[in-house]
Amino acid sequence: MMSIYTNEMIAVYFFYGLAFFAMALAIAFQVRMNSSFILAKPLWLLVGFGLFQAFAEWAKVTKLLNMYGINLLDITVLHLADVLTIGLSFLFLFLFGSHLVIASLDKYNFLKYLPFIVALGWIAKFVIVDFILFPLENFKVWTANSTAWARYLMAFPGALLASWGLILQLPELKRLGLKSAYYNCQGAAFAFAAYGFFSGLITFPVGFWPGNVLNTTVFLKATGLPVQFFRASFGLMMAFTVIKTINIFNVEQQKRLEEAERISVLMEERERFSRDLHDGIIQSIYGAGLIIDASQAMLKKEQYDQVHEHMLEAKEKLNKTIAELRDYIRDLQEAKGTKGNLKHILLQLLSEFRKFSMIPIDFEDRLSKELFLNPKQETSIYHIIQEALFNVVKHAQATKARLVVEENENHELMIRIVDNGVGFNYKQWQERGSVEKKGLANMKFRAQRLGGKLTVNTNPGQGTQIIFSLKLQDKE
Repeated sequence: MMSIYTNEMIAVYFFYGLAFFAMALAIAFQVRMNSSFILAKPLWLLVGFGLFQAFAEWAKVTKLLNMYGINLLDITVLHLADVLTIGLSFLFLFLFGSHLVIASLDKYNFLKYLPFIVALGWIAKFVIVDFILFPLENFKVWTANSTAWARYLMAFPGALLASWGLILQLPELKRLGLKSAYYNCQGAAFAFAAYGFFSGLITFPVGFWPGNVLNTTVFLKATGLPVQFFRASFGLMMAFTVIKTINIFNVEQQKRLEEAERISVLMEERERFSRDLHDGIIQSIYGAGLIIDASQAMLKKEQYDQVHEHMLEAKEKLNKTIAELRDYIRDLQEAKGTKGNLKHILLQLLSEFRKFSMIPIDFEDRLSKELFLNPKQETSIYHIIQEALFNVVKHAQATKARLVVEENENHELMIRIVDNGVGFNYKQWQERGSVEKKGLANMKFRAQRLGGKLTVNTNPGQGTQIIFSLKLQDKE
């Protein structure tokens, strides 16, 4: 029969492992390597730590069950699995802490190699020598010694470095006004530091210092509680605070999308202003020109009074036009001129998108010479590419995209926008009649108006490729 204590320890180990497993999955699904936050890049190492830590705790559950005749695996395999998983988990923790500190301070690069050096030494001693070449008869002693040194050499420094690295993130979170992430990051830093003490310094009783003085037996006598209870508690706290902290990636994504929407509205407003400005000024100047033409005819007939009235009217129209022009100039922020150069147009557009897009967008210019567009081509192509890039940012869920411009063998300009996103069923999407359909319809209309063609190649899970083609005019 199992004792109550054993039942409790099985539950503690199981939920302890479950907490780390949940943390690993949450990080794996939420982390974004292309985020601007320093914390994002080394977070994948924490996934490894969480997974192997979970497996290590569940290996202990299997060992406890084995003591009571529930033999899921051979006891030798269980001891080896316990040691290897705990060692690997601490290696990932050490790597996470060292990489986070290096990325935050942009120095101490030697820390990048230290975890591997320590891990190789640990494997050489306890796996190759003590397990393979000269195996100890007592697996319990081997397990206790090997895990103790793994805790001293990797878990303790790794947890402290992780705590320090998280503390280094606090100024940036405070500057951005992310209060929830700030306090959760503080909690995570404390949880890692506490974990470093309870998991990095308190081991099973061993025959060397400090394990012969500070160990699980001494701790149980002093507190009345097993150290595993504290490890599990701070493991749960670590998982909770880390998961809450990495919500900053969702906040960042939302802010990026809001910025994309803001720029989209700004561009649409700029286009509207440009259209209104063009129509109003052209009409006013054209009207003034007609008045001046009429005045010239009157001069020939020596109708000076009428000429005077007409000139005053023309002056009034021109003054009104100047006033309107000043208002528009005051309200608009003019974009840099591209003078019809296709490459400059595309680079300007990419520059605007790279300011708010989390997706890396590569540009490939395969044209053999510079290509200049007339105003109609410039405006239409600009808006086609703009809409295509907005679709990548807002809908594709892509991790990278590419803009390629080239001339094919048929002397056609080819512009391709390719992403590795989720793609979609184009036929079903056309039949839906959705609001999003309007953007692609506008792109096709603009392409046809230029005498060009717009093609969409996509399938669910296979990304999307937008191809714009336009026959180029031969120049003598």
